[in-house]
Amino acid sequence: MHPFRKLLLVSMGRESSFEKDLTHVEWAKMYNMAKIQTLLGVLNDGIHRLPEHQLPPDHVLDKWDHLTVRIAEMHRNHERRIAELEGILKERGLQGCILKGTGLSHLYPNPERRMSGDIDLWIKGPRSNTIRAFASKYKVHDIIYQECKVDIFDDVTVEVHFHPAKLNNPFLNARLQRCLEQNAPFRDGETLVYPDARFNAVFCMAHMFRHYIVGGIGLRQMMDYYYVLRALPAAERGPVYQTLKRLGMGRFAAAVMVCMQHEFGLEDEYLLCPPDREMGKKLVNDIIKMGNFGVLDPRNISHKGESKLSRFRRKNKRVFSNLKYYPREILWSPFARLSQHVWRRIMGYL
Repeated sequence: MHPFRKLLLVSMGRESSFEKDLTHVEWAKMYNMAKIQTLLGVLNDGIHRLPEHQLPPDHVLDKWDHLTVRIAEMHRNHERRIAELEGILKERGLQGCILKGTGLSHLYPNPERRMSGDIDLWIKGPRSNTIRAFASKYKVHDIIYQECKVDIFDDVTVEVHFHPAKLNNPFLNARLQRCLEQNAPFRDGETLVYPDARFNAVFCMAHMFRHYIVGGIGLRQMMDYYYVLRALPAAERGPVYQTLKRLGMGRFAAAVMVCMQHEFGLEDEYLLCPPDREMGKKLVNDIIKMGNFGVLDPRNISHKGESKLSRFRRKNKRVFSNLKYYPREILWSPFARLSQHVWRRIMGYL
């Protein structure tokens, strides 16, 4: 078993130690991989569960511990900012829910160890109303079909979503939007809420699917989904999988189940569907090789002086590498990019 996977399982309480002690070089590689996969905080739990003789060198351990403290501080700051956001939404008569990140961290045994990113809000109601409500006081920018950025805090980026997720295929995307709207977690009398496991099981899969095709995903997103599946009631697994199939994500879900088993040791009883070994092996290899959101994939790196046409070609080359696996979504990708550009220009968002 690869040492990184072993440490992941130790961190989750599924293993207790390595088969053999790691060298200083191996620990340096482990640290870098944990950083690339944005799992430094989570894996720090595993390090401190190891026998004393298997601990990393002092300089690695000190650096790892220091960053884990910072990750916990970031998490607490996110919680404070979310509490402030609730008041801001109430002032503007808006209802919202927290997507991804901080919301999913609550499913972890130690929420403070999950690395925080942006704060993602889904606001109920039309796009124009949402933009108007925030623009009266804050700078609203980078507006695209599903989201925009709102400069509310100077230490945390806030992304406000008009739609929680998006697919390239317009027919499947329309179906996805109906599904998410019908299962929206908004509740009367509550300004800011967190989605339940049923909603997250569909939303997070769609989020991972889109990012995998467009640029890549990492183990942090997969670990999020592991905890979503653990929280999902047994009676909901069948309906969730049928929904994912109707949305064109059945094969991807079967690949994700391989990752759930291989990387995290998820028991069969929690799986949504039978794993697809071929698809899953490719998915796991891509995640390990490309890092969080494809940070190591050279196809995602822009070049100095690159023209818009060259960028368009490069990104489509990356997308079309998975054509034989997900044709219904990928064939629509160039049209989705072009339509997004045209829509933003017409609306004056460019």
